[in-house]
Amino acid sequence: PIVGGSGVVECTINAPQNGAKLALWRPGMTSWCVCLGGCISKFSDITFYQGKLYVLSQLTTNLFVVEITDDDDDSGLMVSRVDRCLAELPEVKDSYKQRWNLVEWHGKLLLIARYLGGGESWNNICKVGVYVVDLSMEPLRFTEINTLDGDCIFISPCSSKSFHASEYDGVEGNVIYFIDGYLCHAKNGPLFDKFMYNLRDGTLAPFAADIAEHNFWAPDGKPMSPTWLFPSE
Repeated sequence: PIVGGSGVVECTINAPQNGAKLALWRPGMTSWCVCLGGCISKFSDITFYQGKLYVLSQLTTNLFVVEITDDDDDSGLMVSRVDRCLAELPEVKDSYKQRWNLVEWHGKLLLIARYLGGGESWNNICKVGVYVVDLSMEPLRFTEINTLDGDCIFISPCSSKSFHASEYDGVEGNVIYFIDGYLCHAKNGPLFDKFMYNLRDGTLAPFAADIAEHNFWAPDGKPMSPTWLFPSE
């Protein structure tokens, strides 16, 4: 059962993974736990933070905290508890749609918000907000920040990460790099977004990425979601 909310998260071992499900596995395991529930099937983003999974619901904009333990039967990892945290997400006037991402930064959980509005195109961004999530409050409290202390953040639908800009050539500090697939595609339009947001001056700009768009089509003819791949630490 979901603590503080309605519904349940169903967990089975080695179940098929078709559709939107959460699979828990780590190297060396011979089985995996497959989880299904309303908070999982419709989510905006998910991240592993301080030993727990944080799932942001796309439908209710609540944050679900998933605790994971080793299963007593040695069958692998298992969900031991799911809590719903009420979240009153920050809003921007005249924004008709938002996109949310979660990422860890210096031991803090950040919410990266893209507010869309001001034009006919759905991906017209009127503001990018960066918020520290206070998990000790309910409803959750969001504090906006305007600096990453020289760090940068890479955001994509499947993988996001923060690190110091000096670790890699060509990467700027206090900048967020986005690469994201479109939810709907205009005729003859691009398949994905790639742009950078500068926290110092609040500007948006494209960045160079020599990626042929045919690489983003799956064998079944559907577009795939692009993602960042990070060097191992």
